[in-house]
Amino acid sequence: MMSKMFYRVMIFCLAAVLLGSCVYDFTPSGNELPGMDKPLVVIEGDIIVGGITKVELKSTRPVLNGVEQEEISFQGTSVWVESENGGVWQGAPAADEGYGSKFVVDTRNLPLDGKYRLCVSVPDRGEYVSEFKRVMVSPQIDSVTYTRAEDRSSLQFEVSTHNDSKEKLYCRWSFTEDWESNSELNADIRAVYVEGDVVMEEMDDAQKKVMSKCYSHATSKEIYIGSTEKLSQNVINKERLHVIYNTDRRISSLYSINISQTAMDKDAYKYWETTKASVSGTGGLFAPMPSEIRGNISSVTYPQEKVLGYVNVSTETSVRLFYYSSEFNMYKRNCADAVYPKTEKDSEGNEVKVWLQLYLSGMKPVRYEYKENGDPIKTQAYWTSEPCVDCRVFSNSSRPDFWPKGR
Repeated sequence: MMSKMFYRVMIFCLAAVLLGSCVYDFTPSGNELPGMDKPLVVIEGDIIVGGITKVELKSTRPVLNGVEQEEISFQGTSVWVESENGGVWQGAPAADEGYGSKFVVDTRNLPLDGKYRLCVSVPDRGEYVSEFKRVMVSPQIDSVTYTRAEDRSSLQFEVSTHNDSKEKLYCRWSFTEDWESNSELNADIRAVYVEGDVVMEEMDDAQKKVMSKCYSHATSKEIYIGSTEKLSQNVINKERLHVIYNTDRRISSLYSINISQTAMDKDAYKYWETTKASVSGTGGLFAPMPSEIRGNISSVTYPQEKVLGYVNVSTETSVRLFYYSSEFNMYKRNCADAVYPKTEKDSEGNEVKVWLQLYLSGMKPVRYEYKENGDPIKTQAYWTSEPCVDCRVFSNSSRPDFWPKGR
């Protein structure tokens, strides 16, 4: 019973890792679970033949006797891909990696007729290897479509593909997203705190652009899989992927999605199918116990050690698409501004510095009020919340190299 509980918590840990959320704690008994009082190694990544293999190492966080165990340090780790006939392709830390847990391996020149496995050597933990697997050739993506909800509250992306061979098709998808996360309101002025009060400064075009034009990036975290195992034809039609709601800034201006598709064998598909059911909680009472969810990675150094993850070997196909907000025609803007005087009298006749109060509360000015003749009234200005006027609040990326010119 204790063993089953342990593995159930471990699969929750894997689920948390896969979905980018928190990792659950668990307090095992050292007597009942000898040697299992340390974090488990989690290895994520597929060998991409004809492309760049990306590997990320993580760990669970068990709690022993009320004390949370430290996460594994992957500093000094080595990662490489090995062929069944002894060929080796050495990996290197990812360019943007500062913690020693992300690696890339150049596998663009791997022969399609080989069998390959991933090898990982972690200081103080030992060596881990996946099973040798043949290369699964991924078919092209036939189309990417989207369906809007009848009430235009959301839209659902879908992917379609097929296999010309007689073999049943098993696929997994992932995607990256890039979008213009622009401000909804364009500011002409900014507030500056000076000696206990606020003064306004007009901004030049460069200053305005920094606040109004931004970009963001995201990577898929859920498990997206599909198969033709129970279909009469080897066609996957409109497999549901990503959902975006009508208040999401992703669709407020220009949005791009890059969908990658990899083929799997039946064993790999069953692993991800079972993991997805456990993660989503849809398995019900008769779902497999977490202890039954076995990946294809093992420890060479300590054969009894449990390792989380599954390494697939395949080619990869992908497609990038761009969508303007006008095509979706569903984004709901939430920003509004209101005009406030610089000062006003309270009920007792005392002068209140309204702009100062707004500034200290985190609000931002947008523009002056104007007279009918077009002259600004410099004692009255429109204010709004900071995210509405400064896109840097929610931006997390610079302009992508592939972004359309002029945007």
